Amino acid sequence: MNITDLKDSLTKMKVLNLKKPEYQVLGLFLSFVLLYFFVNVSNFLGEYFFVTDLAANDFQIMEILNGRIAYGPYSRFQFNHPGPVYFYFLAFAEKLFFFFDSAYARYVFFTYLLNSFCIGFVFYQLTKIFKSPWAAVFLWISSFFVWKSLGFGFLFETWTPFVMICPFLVFIFSVANLSERKWWYLPVFLFTGSFLFQINIMGAVPFGTGFLFIVFSVFKERKTNHWKVKDLKFPLLVSGLLLFVVWLPVLIDFFQNFPGNISSVLKYLLKGGGNKKPVEVFSFLKTMLDSIFPLPYAGFFYGLIILLPFWKPDGFNSFALRLRNFSFVYTVVILLTLFRMKGPIVPHLYWHFDSVIAVQIFLVLMVFFQKQIDVEWKPKQFVWFVLLIGFSVFLYGKEPAKDRNLSVKEWTNAIHNIDDQFVLHWDSNPKDFPQGNLVLGVASALNREGKKVCFTEPWLFLVPRTYHCSPENLKSYTFIQFETQELSTPVLVQEGNQILYLNSSVKIQKN
Repeated sequence: MNITDLKDSLTKMKVLNLKKPEYQVLGLFLSFVLLYFFVNVSNFLGEYFFVTDLAANDFQIMEILNGRIAYGPYSRFQFNHPGPVYFYFLAFAEKLFFFFDSAYARYVFFTYLLNSFCIGFVFYQLTKIFKSPWAAVFLWISSFFVWKSLGFGFLFETWTPFVMICPFLVFIFSVANLSERKWWYLPVFLFTGSFLFQINIMGAVPFGTGFLFIVFSVFKERKTNHWKVKDLKFPLLVSGLLLFVVWLPVLIDFFQNFPGNISSVLKYLLKGGGNKKPVEVFSFLKTMLDSIFPLPYAGFFYGLIILLPFWKPDGFNSFALRLRNFSFVYTVVILLTLFRMKGPIVPHLYWHFDSVIAVQIFLVLMVFFQKQIDVEWKPKQFVWFVLLIGFSVFLYGKEPAKDRNLSVKEWTNAIHNIDDQFVLHWDSNPKDFPQGNLVLGVASALNREGKKVCFTEPWLFLVPRTYHCSPENLKSYTFIQFETQELSTPVLVQEGNQILYLNSSVKIQKN
């Protein structure tokens, strides 16, 4: 059997059918995913150590791995973000992808698979809706045009504001489908909405907005479109089971620590964060838009992108119209939300919003290239597209190497034999605040070695309650004080109860 005979037999078995547009798009995207990972595979090998937010998140993952309930990442607002679903996934990934040297590489690999699945799912379904591979290609072009401002390395990032971006694309897609009464998207909507809400408190905005948009759309068309109740039964059953599983740890924490963390979250959402001045909001919006559209008057350009699909909706099917309406509504909601938010949460507000802008640019491309939608690809064209993707990935797809934070390893090795129980502390002042990144990394590494670690005020918001120092801990644990030193020490030096390395010094007080 030669290659042609093999191809014909696979095509007859529908294993390889390059004439079906959804298979063509899936083939293109899988080529990109595999090549992009291959080009960057060196970044997954060797040792990595957590610092800053990733180290704080690692304590939540260790809670899960140790069989305890974890309820979400830390927050600067004196409550944890609503839920733990992403950290349960990472804990599972740590066991599943054991062949990577570091826990960080396992988490990054899982996150890349998650993002790839989300994008591929939307591309595949979009192609089926429009019956053309060009629909997915237009969304691909618009998405990567917008996401370039983030750096495509965000596909590998485990920091939660980055993790929201691709699932949010699926969320937008599920809202548009549900508003057309495609009830099997109800579990998709509820899971992605819960995921966004749990991963960052900002996720409450898309969850609430999407729910109201769906209810309004269905209610508005209740007289012209009828459906049978039995069509809803199974999707509702699956959705209820899904919600119960995803929110179970949050419910357990709520009842164990009543009124608990989730009550504080709801109070914050109802209260809001205060009012911002219009000049502050639009200044921040301008900064975000300038990074995407490096043009004078970027806001005016973005306004055209929003309004053009309203001006020329000819050729849009009902799905495209619902995408247009929801993306417009969400743009208004997110701007209004900005007026009520303040503090460090604001920069994270627009990262998932980039997916909305990508959808809006996709609609503009649909306006200008409607005739192209009906053009079919031939298998030879598919091959040329694969070669083009391969060339682009090999030429531009290599991401800069991440800092492996090996200084964390040096500090951990220097102190881990001193005791099995440590209080880790750094002062709350501008001079020593940068030490917090290092302290979290060292504490995370010690914790993974099985050492007992705990923190004191004012840093308790960084870690779960398990790692809060009790009065007994303070009496019996070895106290490790991190401080910033004026001069950098290139080689680790120990002088009595003090250790010097790089720009940090550690004072050891053994009880």
